[in-house]
Amino acid sequence: MSCSRNLKINRTTKTMTDTDTTDRFVIEVSQVGTVDHIVDLEADSADRSPYAPRRDLPGEKLCDRSTRSPASEYIELRDYADWKGFDKAAFDGDAPDEVCSYCWADVVAEAERGEQHKRDDVDERIGSVGYHLRWKQKGRARGEWYDIVVRPETTIAELDSLVCRFTTLDDLHLRMYGLEDEYIDSTLTIIPDQQFTEIGDPSYTKASEMTITDVAERATLWDGDRLSMVYDFGTPSHYYCIVKEVYEPDEIERLLDEREPIAATETAAIIGEKRP
Repeated sequence: MSCSRNLKINRTTKTMTDTDTTDRFVIEVSQVGTVDHIVDLEADSADRSPYAPRRDLPGEKLCDRSTRSPASEYIELRDYADWKGFDKAAFDGDAPDEVCSYCWADVVAEAERGEQHKRDDVDERIGSVGYHLRWKQKGRARGEWYDIVVRPETTIAELDSLVCRFTTLDDLHLRMYGLEDEYIDSTLTIIPDQQFTEIGDPSYTKASEMTITDVAERATLWDGDRLSMVYDFGTPSHYYCIVKEVYEPDEIERLLDEREPIAATETAAIIGEKRP
């Protein structure tokens, strides 16, 4: 787990206002550590197991630089600022000395991203656009990558068929798709149809029943965002993609006319690669 948690896991498509931000993110005051941290109240706790000792704590802390305690208090930023005697009514600028700078930077970045989405009219465009996804394997990202173009209606099953084509992955081990940096902790829990049938566990989602638009609406998928895929839950290999471009439908058709796809499905295609 990185120092900064991926906020897109629980992002809604609504642009965050200052009020939204201060209602969603609170300061977790604890006796552990030298600074206080920030908790996202809209996030599900990372301790999903019913046996986890901290399963009843609200939300999720934004970094992993301290442990959480049931004795912690949760205070809105304005009240915390009054208590500590600093001038901060919103999450902006640099973090005060009393608050974890990693947590603070995450909230600031989220608010800035929301403002950029508002300017780009992202909420209205999702569902009508396609994406240029650059897929890589962790540990081999510089030496090997594959560019896949997907249309809004592309299913994860189609995407999976292209990902498996260049990764040579098979169905001997489970593979699962998720949002950025989720991997084995995927909130999407999307697995290939064949594996879904074999497992028979309804907590997973069939790849053919989820489209790129479905994922984009859940994650507000846009330039620079990522998706993840894990192969083999026992000894996992980690794959991910970066959204390199967002395309209007006519741009996708023009792109595919100009380039001969390396491989294609009805709605998606591998259009470029770098191989060792």
